[in-house]
Amino acid sequence: MGVGQMTHLLDTHAWIQRACDEPVPPLVERTLTAHADALALADISLWEAAKLVELGRLQLSIPLAEFFRLAVTPELTVLPVTPAIAERVTSLESSGFHKDPADQLIVATALAHGLRLISNDMRIHQWRGVPILWRTSRG
Repeated sequence: MGVGQMTHLLDTHAWIQRACDEPVPPLVERTLTAHADALALADISLWEAAKLVELGRLQLSIPLAEFFRLAVTPELTVLPVTPAIAERVTSLESSGFHKDPADQLIVATALAHGLRLISNDMRIHQWRGVPILWRTSRG
């Protein structure tokens, strides 16, 4: 899929919830359905999911490799870290963003690609520096 077609970036937890068929707010569900072929994921989310499993903070009913095979669907564009994204990360803390490097890379990826972030992470919502869909959703 071409970069111009992407509209939304899933953060790690939103991607895991979607892959595990866990419920999300109705507006988020409608957006995920309507834009199913225009969703993206920052590559750091793969590492973050693996670490969550390793640390016992994410329990999967299948091996991690199988989860990745099922959760990284052909419609999902996995976006790598680029020089532009890495550069954008360096300005986030000075603008009040928190210090979590995974969140920084996810937000920088959304900003660099002009994507709306789908996230229920309250620390990202509080920053208000990226277009976001989730906690503010109603409907």
